[in-house]
Amino acid sequence: MRMYDKDLGITFELSGETAAVIDADRNVTKLSVPPEYEGAAVTAIRKKAFLGFKQLTEVILPDTVERIGEWAFTSCDQLAEVQLSGGPCEFGQGVFKNDKRLRRLWIRGRSETCAALLAGAISIMEAEYFLTPESAGSSEWLLKWDQKLENVLRLADDEGYHLYVLCGEEDLHFDYDEYLEFTRRKKAGLCMLRLLWPEELSEELSARLSEYLRAHSLGQKSQAAWDEVVSGHGDDLRYYELLIRLQCITGDNLEAALLGLSDRHAEAKAYLLKQFNQSNKADDFFDGLLL
Repeated sequence: MRMYDKDLGITFELSGETAAVIDADRNVTKLSVPPEYEGAAVTAIRKKAFLGFKQLTEVILPDTVERIGEWAFTSCDQLAEVQLSGGPCEFGQGVFKNDKRLRRLWIRGRSETCAALLAGAISIMEAEYFLTPESAGSSEWLLKWDQKLENVLRLADDEGYHLYVLCGEEDLHFDYDEYLEFTRRKKAGLCMLRLLWPEELSEELSARLSEYLRAHSLGQKSQAAWDEVVSGHGDDLRYYELLIRLQCITGDNLEAALLGLSDRHAEAKAYLLKQFNQSNKADDFFDGLLL
């Protein structure tokens, strides 16, 4: 039996003592699924339940959910955070596929490091096998994450280009050089993500990630690290702090960095200037950028 709850904006399917979420209002932005509905435990999110929900930004699922069906949250363009149960849960294929803005996949009782790296594994690595609530965040899980990252970095930048040409995604239109830079940006994004959340990160791998970012920073032949920060993370100052710490941004390329930031990134501009403690001349330059 199907029932629509107007207050929640959710459609349920009830079967005996259990219920499943099968649909919701298309304009929902934040979704909190209750643990039970009409006395029935909510145990599942059905296949394609939220496929293509363009305004959905946050999802909270109860501990009662034991299965999330195929493509349940696929192509939710604005989806940034999801809270999952820490108990056993079966995930269908492509549950979070094409959720490019996914930043945190929280598992109750686990750290923010786990939430950030799990989201990165799904949205950047496209490695769904990391969706294991029982082991996510453990030492073994982190080691596997790092091994996957190393494998990604070892791949040639044009890996998969031939397949992309044959059956590329409709919203991606790259020539060969653009594809190379797209790949480098993904690699740089993963390097920065891991360095920002360095729990149990080995010194050896940390050094390799840092070197990759320096080789793809502002002023290099490929500026993938810088481009990824500006277009993918805007005014998230942690990324700029990281680039400064790794000497990807220095006094030598500061002016280029400021010029590369649009008016939408005034906070990042001010942060860079403050960190480098610039002279009045630099302040005048900054003032000119804001005109």
